[in-house]
Amino acid sequence: MKKLTHLSRHSVGSKAYHLHLMKKQGLVVPPFSVFSFDLFDQSAIHTFLKEQHESFNGGKYTLVKLSQQLQQEFKEKFLQEDFTAIHEFSRRASGNHTYSVRSSANVEDEASASFAGQFSTRLFVEAEELIKAIEETLLSLYQPSALSYYFENDISLETVKLHVILQDMVAGNLSGVYFTANPQGLLNEHLIVVGKGVGSGIVEDKVATTMVTIHPDNQLSYFETSEDSPILTAKEQTDLEDMAKNVTEIFGQKMDIEFTFLNDQLYVLQARPITKLPAEPVIILDNSNIVESYPGTTTPLTFSFIQEAYGSIFRGLAKRMLKNDTQTLQSFEPTFQNMIAQVNSRIYYQINNWYQLLQLLPFSKQIIPIWQDMLGVQVTEISAPKVKINRLTRLKIMGRIIKSFIQAPQSMKQLDSDFEKIYAKFNQTYTREASFEELYHLFEQIKQEVLEQWDITLINDLYAFVYTGLLKKVCSPEEVQAEIAGIEQIESMKPVYALNKIIHAIQEEQNSDYRKIIKSISSELVADFIETDLHPITQDIRRFIQQFGDRAPEELELETATFRSHPSSLIQLFQQQLELPQTAIRTESKATSANKSRNSLVNGLKKRAMTGIKYRESSRLNRTRIYGMMRLIFITMGERLVEEKHLNQSEDIFYLTMTELFELASHKDLSDKQIELTKRKHKRTVDQQLPAFSRLIYAGSIFEKHPQTINQQQIAPTNQQDFQGIGCSKGVVRGQVLVVEDVQAVNFQQSHDKIIVTKMTDPGWVYLLTQAKGIIAEKGSLLSHTAIISRELGIPSVVNVKQATQQLKTGEWVELNGQTGLIKRLEADNNGS
Repeated sequence: MKKLTHLSRHSVGSKAYHLHLMKKQGLVVPPFSVFSFDLFDQSAIHTFLKEQHESFNGGKYTLVKLSQQLQQEFKEKFLQEDFTAIHEFSRRASGNHTYSVRSSANVEDEASASFAGQFSTRLFVEAEELIKAIEETLLSLYQPSALSYYFENDISLETVKLHVILQDMVAGNLSGVYFTANPQGLLNEHLIVVGKGVGSGIVEDKVATTMVTIHPDNQLSYFETSEDSPILTAKEQTDLEDMAKNVTEIFGQKMDIEFTFLNDQLYVLQARPITKLPAEPVIILDNSNIVESYPGTTTPLTFSFIQEAYGSIFRGLAKRMLKNDTQTLQSFEPTFQNMIAQVNSRIYYQINNWYQLLQLLPFSKQIIPIWQDMLGVQVTEISAPKVKINRLTRLKIMGRIIKSFIQAPQSMKQLDSDFEKIYAKFNQTYTREASFEELYHLFEQIKQEVLEQWDITLINDLYAFVYTGLLKKVCSPEEVQAEIAGIEQIESMKPVYALNKIIHAIQEEQNSDYRKIIKSISSELVADFIETDLHPITQDIRRFIQQFGDRAPEELELETATFRSHPSSLIQLFQQQLELPQTAIRTESKATSANKSRNSLVNGLKKRAMTGIKYRESSRLNRTRIYGMMRLIFITMGERLVEEKHLNQSEDIFYLTMTELFELASHKDLSDKQIELTKRKHKRTVDQQLPAFSRLIYAGSIFEKHPQTINQQQIAPTNQQDFQGIGCSKGVVRGQVLVVEDVQAVNFQQSHDKIIVTKMTDPGWVYLLTQAKGIIAEKGSLLSHTAIISRELGIPSVVNVKQATQQLKTGEWVELNGQTGLIKRLEADNNGS
């Protein structure tokens, strides 16, 4: 045997070479030496191995018999080795010094085959036991499981060569494995499995382990414990993440890294590529923009409904572009059906499919970056195969889209008008006493009438995005804010002004008796009071509910309680508002539009951008009303199903998919679903505890997590004084922070005169935002709801502030500059109060 001094992948195998590279790059690797066997250089051994392989293929040996033959031969050959180098190595040992003895085969730790666990590893080996341990490692090269692995991977026996690693034994108190990708196929997720003691305890399932899940891009993580398994300290996890980053930089691959901690020192023991990752396709899920509409977890009914809605709308857009090209349309059908995905009850865009359809648009290379900017897509790499369409078809598409683009404002005006007719028809047709079949037919009728023309909203979005994007190219960010503020009669603000007029009327002196009723009425009596009371204000409340009763936080989740479905929440809002000063009630916009520019180009871009934004907001309010109609239909269906004893309670309907629900229209019994519905409810409860990751990158297929215990690890607050985001609404304010994790748990008194810090807002936040002094959001763009509403309210806002909800705490003071996007922490004695 010889000690090797010049290490390369070819000379010592990947395992030893990886240790060499990591040590060379400054990672802490326990001291090691690599030794070669003389026997592998003997031509007789090569001939013997080749003959034995051929005999096995010819059926002469069983796998076990072949293993016995090979091990016997190599045991004899091993005794003929010169062990001088090993004796010299062991003489340097002193005291209780022990070693680990590891294999480094030329076929081991490769991307195509890892051979993990196939070859012998010995730990805590005394110096005098080294030769015996080396022999054991050599013979493990030919144990039956290893032989089977060779043959499965078409590896010839004569090509396999082994080196041995003798490494100082580090008896760690905490050990584990770090995966820089989830081996099941989630490529942008890191996993750490850690247990007490040395790593063999984990591999052999002898110790309880903790699994830590990390999404580096979001800097979010959670951990799952078992029994008395250890919990990593913040420093230990940071050390591991830094180590993993360094290993990835060295090898540029998805890696499986073994580590141990001893007295707070992290040691890297081994690093190899993760093998057997699922093959393509790579599926990218992204929650940019859609998280504003579906900020939390959703139920199966909501997801199945919106999946069908998205499919229908994009199918309509493709028909608008392709007309009678049925063959191309049919080829896109899988894309239409998978525009969105649900993972652990959260909604994501299947962004590959979006890019695929966007590539059909003329000037797609110029449009896609604008679309990404307006939706706040942070990873701009396009991950979709290029769409191949002949030149004539592409020219026809260009003509149709340009025509639709030019006509977008007029088409949106017509859509608004048509929708009002549909909405009025629903209010005349729907009754709480309708049968299941009548409700089903009403659902189908509205769905067809609405979705038939709703794809024009996508053209209008493009219209708004393009002109706002062009405005950004000719104006500074501060000028763009000013130019697109003050949209006349913006629909998103109408519910606020209508609501506040009612509150103002309740506060008038002549209505003091009515005010006492509103302040004292119990939630159980509200529905009957609103339905039967004849007071003029109550009539205004009824009109408000009919017109705006579907606007609420998380309003596009069918299971959400709204003012229409739960009118007691509206009275509760009145009660909160009545405790505030009258100056807190806004009845008109505070936004001020920029003066008309001398530049006719800017004026033209501004006019079109504001038109697109205006219709975008009106379509979003109408979309809310669509969901409101559907919510009423489904809730009433649930009541019918309870009466027919198909469901235990009406709310269970939200845990059915639409397919399951409408099977009941054919009088199929779903009573056996009750156990499954209970499981789905529990699953959603668990899913709500998982962090909301913004992007998931899968290889092969989408899968969900099924954690048993979830403990979120909070990002440690830093002393960072300044934060930078995208300024969306001008103005500089100082105020106290209110971090809002659950909008349903916040009332008006809490938010009054505070700077709200949240992950994102949706249109239903508009009532709460009227009380705020400023807004900071982790998500968003210049055209996100947070930005648009804050401009109309005339309050400063900054979006795209990473980790804002972790770094800023309720009660601390900040200065917010809504023009530059800069946020400064203030000392307690320098808050300007």
